[in-house]
Amino acid sequence: MNRAPTFDESWHRVENRRVRLRPGVEIFPQRFRGQRWYVVRDALGNRFFRIRPPAYRFICEMERSATVGEAWDRTLDNAAEEAPGQGEIVQLLSQLHQSGLLRSDIEGDVATVFAAQQKEHRRQVTGQWANLLFIRIPLINPDRFLQRTLPLVSWLISRAGFVIWLALLAFGAKAIVENWAEFRAETGGLLGADNLPWLYAAIIVIKGLHEFGHGYFCRKYGGEVPQMGIMLLLFNPLPFVDASSSWAFREKGKRALVAAAGMIVEVFLASVAAIVWANSGEGLVHSVAYNVVITASVGTLIFNLNPLLRFDGYHILSDLLEVPNLQGRATRTALYMVEKYFFRLPNSTNPADTKTETFWLVFYFVAAFIYRILLLVGILLLVSHWFFVIGMLLAIGFAFMWLVMPVVKAVKYLWSSPRLEARRGRAVGLTLALFITIFGVIAFVPMPNHFRAAGVVRADPFAHVFAGTAGKVSEIIVASGTMVEAGQPLLRLTNFELDREIELASLSLQVAQMQQREALEFDPVRHLSLEGYLTATRARLAKFTAEKEALVVVAPAAGRWIAPEMISVVGATLQRGTELGVVQGEGSHYLAAEVRQADVARLFGGNVKGTGVKIRGQEQHTLAVSDLQAIPADRDPASQDPRKRGRGGIQGMDPRRGSPSSEPFFEVRAFLVPQSECYLVHGQQAVARLDLPWEPLLTQWVRSLRQLFQRNYRV
Repeated sequence: MNRAPTFDESWHRVENRRVRLRPGVEIFPQRFRGQRWYVVRDALGNRFFRIRPPAYRFICEMERSATVGEAWDRTLDNAAEEAPGQGEIVQLLSQLHQSGLLRSDIEGDVATVFAAQQKEHRRQVTGQWANLLFIRIPLINPDRFLQRTLPLVSWLISRAGFVIWLALLAFGAKAIVENWAEFRAETGGLLGADNLPWLYAAIIVIKGLHEFGHGYFCRKYGGEVPQMGIMLLLFNPLPFVDASSSWAFREKGKRALVAAAGMIVEVFLASVAAIVWANSGEGLVHSVAYNVVITASVGTLIFNLNPLLRFDGYHILSDLLEVPNLQGRATRTALYMVEKYFFRLPNSTNPADTKTETFWLVFYFVAAFIYRILLLVGILLLVSHWFFVIGMLLAIGFAFMWLVMPVVKAVKYLWSSPRLEARRGRAVGLTLALFITIFGVIAFVPMPNHFRAAGVVRADPFAHVFAGTAGKVSEIIVASGTMVEAGQPLLRLTNFELDREIELASLSLQVAQMQQREALEFDPVRHLSLEGYLTATRARLAKFTAEKEALVVVAPAAGRWIAPEMISVVGATLQRGTELGVVQGEGSHYLAAEVRQADVARLFGGNVKGTGVKIRGQEQHTLAVSDLQAIPADRDPASQDPRKRGRGGIQGMDPRRGSPSSEPFFEVRAFLVPQSECYLVHGQQAVARLDLPWEPLLTQWVRSLRQLFQRNYRV
């Protein structure tokens, strides 16, 4: 760990002050990674702070000394090597004072202490409302209820309870695995209008039991649970309890168990619900059990177990790694890196103990920041898709919190932070230079620009083969897998009813011709009337004759005849239009990919500088393309009829949704240049990367944002 500098420019502000801890503040020892720490507890406000032994010894000396300076001198006399520096003492006193835990000679009365407490309370309330997605509203004190009912559930928080939990988990997992196909199929109706009330009810009940799990585990190990209320998570009311007293537990295992208690309860509920679901038929019980399984398992894995959010997984990771206040320490470590290596502050202290810990704390800070941004953007897109006005209001609020407020805090830090007194000019200058440089690079420096389009490899030619008329499969002329020429017979059907129809039509034609010749001599008027009947009879005969010719199915194009299932339908009767197989070429393949109308203009007009295609499963090869073209796609669902497709192009539907496309799109076709190492098969999935002229990142981002609004909100 880096040794903190002894002296600090702000020391004169506190050196001659008389400071004491406020009555009601308690201190408990703890051990982290073999080192002793101390937990400072504010019993009145139920808040906890962790400090190191040097800070604890200084607080003890402060209680016996007349001034802060005298307390520091005593600390130096007792343990000069471990004594905190002046900067650390200034920071410690500032944090304790802002939290209303100190009384000093400049305060002197209860009113001032009360004002500090009110200020801290307002700060907490402001912080709650500033975080619009996670607003907490305390309602009751459940501690007495938990104490009275603890004997009823205490036996579950034991080794016997753990064995029961494991057994239920095993049986629940077994039930899901054995019925996986059915379980997966039911996800389609999860967000249906009929199921949403049950899903929401399951969430409310499960989260309530989740919070009671935290409370009972905390009470089991001697902690207090002073608050219970409602948390507006994404504006949805969910219960919460305050089990922060577990932070004072000496054993990290107990602290981790309290943090994991909610997830333990949810996994228990999910296991029981899975067993009920697997052993119940269609009905209300079956549906409710399914909702419980999904809510108590997926929600736990995505949110509660994720350590990048300050939920249960975060506290578990913090306790298991023995890193108190992981997020705050990561933030201070990132700030230390800026101060040490960017501002070159001589008095900067590293909160981490080793270089490895410094790396991982900075990595955690960056990963958590990026994840929160992505999560909030995803939530905004989801909400605004259904409720545009609410989504826009949330976007404004988040822009203020994540853009305006950080800038305001950064300016305040640069302008007034005591830590920068000796380097303020350098810090401000470097920050401005960095901001201008980053903005200049983003706004003016051309960067690589490319466009990706997912698609499907198609053989050229590729033609579906259909039964032109109904009939019984009597002979397979060409076996599946054989190369054929255009017009070559593939299989033969027979239709005895069609033969009878042809015979009847032929006889009808002969009779009509005889009647017309007879009428020519004796009844000219009737002769003329029979002309129309003869025409209809000839057309009917021609139709039946054409259908008989269609009983011999021929190849529509040259290629390989693929019909692996035909051998199993010999002797079966097929209806007209039944797909029999395909004929696909092997010498030429092209990629058929879909591009929205808003994007297609970027690909043409000489803008494409290079194109490469990667085949899924053969990503080590990049195929070149030729003859790049865009074809407007039809939005008529009828074009999905295979008989109306072109040479393999998808016409008319957005395949990702399986429904008619809500906006025009183009089918981009690019013929692939074959490679001997890359094997091409019709139907393979592929991705094309089309390199475009370089543009500044700001231009690319603005275009993407504009297209997002046009596509999702039609603005």
